[in-house]
Amino acid sequence: MKVAIIGAGITGLSCALRLQQDGCTVTLFDKGRGAGGRMATRRVETPGGTIAFDHGAQYLTMRDPDFVTAMQGWAAAGIVARWPAAGPDAWVGTPG
Repeated sequence: MKVAIIGAGITGLSCALRLQQDGCTVTLFDKGRGAGGRMATRRVETPGGTIAFDHGAQYLTMRDPDFVTAMQGWAAAGIVARWPAAGPDAWVGTPG
């Protein structure tokens, strides 16, 4: 089955992962330059150089077992990393 998902934020990405695990062919569409939605890192040019910041959720936590599995895969791929400054269960997208 082919599935189109509109929005490559955390929900769209999580749905895509689950559908792929179930054997679907998934295509993600997003209006941004890359995936991440409100969790994507934004970059702004200033006279002093480029500033990078997360304008939405600065970090995320895991409570759902399916999300834990997804997060472990993302950590192994280098997409997320623990963020101890926000607490023991806080994760942040990298390199943001």
